[in-house]
Amino acid sequence: MGAGAVVLAAGPVVVSQVSGATSTSFRPTHTYSDIRKTLISYAMLCPNPHNIQPWKVAFEGKDTILLFVDSDRLLPETDPIHRQIHIGQGTFIESLAIAASHFGIRANVQYFPLGEYSNEELENKPVAAITLQLDESVTPDPLFPYLITRQSTKTEYTNEMLKDVELNKIVNIATDGDYRIELVQDDNAKEAMRGFLNQAMFIEEQNADRSMETIGMFRFNDKEYAQYRDGFGLPQSGVTGVKRWMAETFFVTRSAAESDPASFGKEGIKLTEAVTNSTHHFALLVSKNNTRKTQVEVGRLYNRINLLTATMGIAQHPMSQILQEYKDMLPLQMEFKQYFGVPEAETVQMVFRLGKAKQNTESPRREVNDLIINA
Repeated sequence: MGAGAVVLAAGPVVVSQVSGATSTSFRPTHTYSDIRKTLISYAMLCPNPHNIQPWKVAFEGKDTILLFVDSDRLLPETDPIHRQIHIGQGTFIESLAIAASHFGIRANVQYFPLGEYSNEELENKPVAAITLQLDESVTPDPLFPYLITRQSTKTEYTNEMLKDVELNKIVNIATDGDYRIELVQDDNAKEAMRGFLNQAMFIEEQNADRSMETIGMFRFNDKEYAQYRDGFGLPQSGVTGVKRWMAETFFVTRSAAESDPASFGKEGIKLTEAVTNSTHHFALLVSKNNTRKTQVEVGRLYNRINLLTATMGIAQHPMSQILQEYKDMLPLQMEFKQYFGVPEAETVQMVFRLGKAKQNTESPRREVNDLIINA
């Protein structure tokens, strides 16, 4: 979530019918004989860190889905305690539950059915057991149509300000007393937020291993999209058409990025500065504690926020660098929490920006069977 990317402004060229993109959709089908596969196909469209898709599922009996963290899909350099990965488990669960309601099914979620593990561990235990129950009383969730169109919009936003009624809807979605959403409204506070986010990206890109982790999830062309069906690239940052074709053909290549990760990282810093400067609304999602269960519940809440903003035509983009727990980031993170009045015992789980912008190219997803253990 919140990954930087390169934006290259190509000069004037005369090129006919060059798009740099195919019409192929790198997303799963939604039609299966087993309703569990259908629900998973919708669930995996949820927001998740770096679009790494960190899920494994197993079927138990005829009506239960066991959800696990995929230990082969982690971000150890930027998410060393796997907090963001567990938030990504929660976003998956929420999308699955919403999809289930559309089919008249109640998704009963039991968190950590074999026991919850600590933030210092990642055990091979299910994060959740989701039992599906046909129930005529289930009301279809109105957010269902937005599972497909929801996105994290990483581009610059317009100058259009959001209405108070829109912002209040977002804040009021946090009804549990253990979680709250705080808006950054004051001009001085917004400028401070821009500074923190820009500095956090600068810190992140000062380490080659961290930069290489991001490069590892960057997709440099359609061949890589087709091969991996995950990650992000130029289209998700609004670079399409002729500009994308020129960039991917002449400038933005995997070999160049991996041989000089510092230069690639500088482009991410520039992009962060551009998008934060264009943003007039920031929000924090804060929890009173930071257990694994809390992280999963935060994911469910964050997903509902993202789907709600989609219903209102509001762009949303998480910017997570400032919240990451590796050693180099902790001093700035402490300063950040103090500035925004967040008690030391509480955890800022998400920082995200809000505004108006055009939809970008949809991000890729793997096929459902890629997630299923012993499929």
